[in-house]
Amino acid sequence: MRPVSPRLTSPRLTRDEMRRLISFAAADNNRPSKPEPKDIPVVAKPVAAKPGAAKPGAVKKARDPRKGPGPSKLAYRLSRAWKKPMVRNAALVYLPLALLGLIGWRVAADDQMRGAIEARVAAVIERIAARPEFAVRGVAVSGGSTGLRIDVHAVIGVEPGTSSLTLDVDDLRRRVEALGPVESAAVQFDPQGTLMVRVVERVPVVLYRNAENRLVVMDEGGVEIGPASIRANYRDLPVILGDGAPEHVSEVLSLIETAPEIVPRLRAFVRVGQRRWDVVLDRDMLIKLPAENSTEALSQIMALHYAQDLLDRDLAVIDMRFPERPALRMSPEAAETYQIRRAVAAIGGEET
Repeated sequence: MRPVSPRLTSPRLTRDEMRRLISFAAADNNRPSKPEPKDIPVVAKPVAAKPGAAKPGAVKKARDPRKGPGPSKLAYRLSRAWKKPMVRNAALVYLPLALLGLIGWRVAADDQMRGAIEARVAAVIERIAARPEFAVRGVAVSGGSTGLRIDVHAVIGVEPGTSSLTLDVDDLRRRVEALGPVESAAVQFDPQGTLMVRVVERVPVVLYRNAENRLVVMDEGGVEIGPASIRANYRDLPVILGDGAPEHVSEVLSLIETAPEIVPRLRAFVRVGQRRWDVVLDRDMLIKLPAENSTEALSQIMALHYAQDLLDRDLAVIDMRFPERPALRMSPEAAETYQIRRAVAAIGGEET
């Protein structure tokens, strides 16, 4: 039994397909075969030479290969070079910057060209700034006293109709804050074109007698607000003097808060040796406070005053520089009166 061809037993062929293949094979076998050609000598026909053709026996030159559809060598090399970041940066960044620098150097080197460009730019800016939509409608100042608002208007010096493009808002703010009574300021334009200025005025808390024996008003930070030409206008403010007093205004305020009863009798706070305070009251009474814990020492004095009317006595000095050893000194009149009383008591046989 002949082995069946694997191609015929392939499960992929149906029965009809197999029959059709067998019939095709049988028809091919029954077809007559062609006779084989006999050996006939072939005679080469002479071929006419084409114009420009090479002569027989000449060596043929190698023909250039045909160009394919790909890019040329130059295009390929340029594309590979463009993929390098250094080449791209040089072409897109450094080269334009170099050209701009060259143009700028050329313009800067020519005074006539530079002047013409500046004049043209200035003319364009002036025409734009002169447009009515950029004009200042007015100036509105809020905050502070009436006198301060008048000073702010004078310092700004902006009239209605001035172009807003020619104004420097930061410069205006600095000019306003340069005023002594102004603690801070905000300057801006509203949508209607009005220049809005908001100021925060410093609060005067003390009067400082400077080295020139002039009184100036200061806030709690020791910043000078302005001169105090008339003392009667600031009766409620205490007077401080001495080197380093403006830097310790907060200590003065703490002492006043500790002993508010001394304010009606208060004359001045004197800074001694840039270390401590002396409190001067009326009737030439002097309270010497320590360099440290001055508020506690003043609290002890006020406790004695509440208990024994210490501040109402005829004393010249209350020395609290050493709180553990306080000292009292009578006034000269009180000392003289005390000596007279002791002498009279001695004559009468009694001492007081």
